[in-house]
Amino acid sequence: MSDDTAQTLIARVIIGTPIRKTTGAQAQGINDLTDVDTTGVQEDHLLQYNASTGRWQSTLRPNGLQMFGGTF
Repeated sequence: MSDDTAQTLIARVIIGTPIRKTTGAQAQGINDLTDVDTTGVQEDHLLQYNASTGRWQSTLRPNGLQMFGGTF
């Protein structure tokens, strides 16, 4: 064994591009989800899927629509 006390210290190793923000798994609110658009959300609005945009959008609840608990 050597009594060499020299040490090599590594301050930081970066491989690739550092990540500044994660989305999806780290979502804390509905606005953090990349496929949800809540622009103009108001009382009595629902999230409705728009197949042409591939996003959930805030839409006004149709008059007369009554929703009760159950299976949809």
